[in-house]
Amino acid sequence: MSDPLDPLVNPAWTGIGGWFRRITAMFQRSWKSLVPIFLLMHVIPSMALAVVLAIGTELILRPWQERVLAAGTAGEAPSAGLDIDLFRRFLVTYGLILLISFVLAAIGYAASTYAVTRQAAGLTFSFGAAVEYGLRRCLGLFSWNLLVTLMMVLGAVFCLLPGVYITLGAALAGPVYLFERRNPLGRSFTVLHRNFGRILGRLAMTAVIVIGGSAAVSTAQNVRAAGEDAALVGSGVVAAIGALLQLPISIFLFVAILLTYAEQRGYEAYVSTGSLAAELSSSR
Repeated sequence: MSDPLDPLVNPAWTGIGGWFRRITAMFQRSWKSLVPIFLLMHVIPSMALAVVLAIGTELILRPWQERVLAAGTAGEAPSAGLDIDLFRRFLVTYGLILLISFVLAAIGYAASTYAVTRQAAGLTFSFGAAVEYGLRRCLGLFSWNLLVTLMMVLGAVFCLLPGVYITLGAALAGPVYLFERRNPLGRSFTVLHRNFGRILGRLAMTAVIVIGGSAAVSTAQNVRAAGEDAALVGSGVVAAIGALLQLPISIFLFVAILLTYAEQRGYEAYVSTGSLAAELSSSR
């Protein structure tokens, strides 16, 4: 029987209320540990991507669109096409930053998991030790994340439902890889199929909060952009601020997925925060 006071593993009888209480408790307990990791590994790369995209839009796409619209209004063919060389350099720059951000995200995810699990278990840890663990696990986690991303994109392209199903099925692949070190994708789908209603409920509530928060950030960005005089500089600044505002949303998503995984482990067999921390340490 699970300990009702366990920081990570939610007992069956407490339901979704216990799951939410553990999310709140983790924020209160670990936010000082999570914020610097997410700032370095998530927010700064996201800022770079957002700024490059905003600048590329202002310098390349917006002028091209304006020429096309002006020519269409005048009933003429556009006199100048898209600057292919500039556009190619933009794509290369954006692609490189995107690749780096994927690797940093893998480091940050593993480091955050290490930090909050040990902290919940009452064990000592340091920022350096967490990052070191992230570096040890980043390549494997990056590979699986890349595979999942490609599957989600293909699923969404062919039809919405396959994309949603892949997103649900792969949601726990990250924790499975870090704690169990065995077939993360297959294991994640197996856990979903065995506990479909319960996991769907947790992930649906997570999605509502994440989408709602992201929509609020997007609205704030649009309002700020509408009042900005310097289009190029303003677009970059607004994009960077938007990436920073996503910080609590990203942390919530990480915490919700981790606690959903810990809860499902508790349904399968007895497990505690201490044993989960031991699994991470033994896989170093």
